[in-house]
Amino acid sequence: MDPSQYDAAATLRDGGPVRLRALRPGDRAALQDGFAHLSERSIYQRFFQTKRELTDTDLKYLTELDFVDHVGLVAVIPGGTPEGQIIGVGRFVRGQHRETAEVAFVVGDDFQGRGVATLLLEHLARIARAVGVSTLEADVLPDNTQMLEVFQHSGLSMEERVRDGVVHVRLDL
Repeated sequence: MDPSQYDAAATLRDGGPVRLRALRPGDRAALQDGFAHLSERSIYQRFFQTKRELTDTDLKYLTELDFVDHVGLVAVIPGGTPEGQIIGVGRFVRGQHRETAEVAFVVGDDFQGRGVATLLLEHLARIARAVGVSTLEADVLPDNTQMLEVFQHSGLSMEERVRDGVVHVRLDL
């Protein structure tokens, strides 16, 4: 499997179609636009800080992936542009230990609760296993109950512990 060519059809919890595909440098403008429509709460839960916009450095990091140590997927629904509308992004980044990667997600406020992050996690886990990652980790703010529920209901063996006011989650693939 070549993660840079990943493309899969799926169904949202409400029955709507969604496409999960590899994130590309050409998604830069769509990510910037999506970020501009996120609530302050969603931004804080994803980045652990407030941000008004994504900088050029942020956008380069978020869109120029090697698909070896940094893999990203977008969830796209029909509409908006001929390519569709990006409603969510998920990624994993390998750390110093090659078999472990940090995973993170952001889903547009209007699309939360429809299973977008669940699907992104499922597909990222599939890719992670294929490239030799055996553990996904995430730091989640305690009030981000939706993200914690995604991890808890993933079907993956999960450990969680709180340190410095943040829930550290480990998922065994």
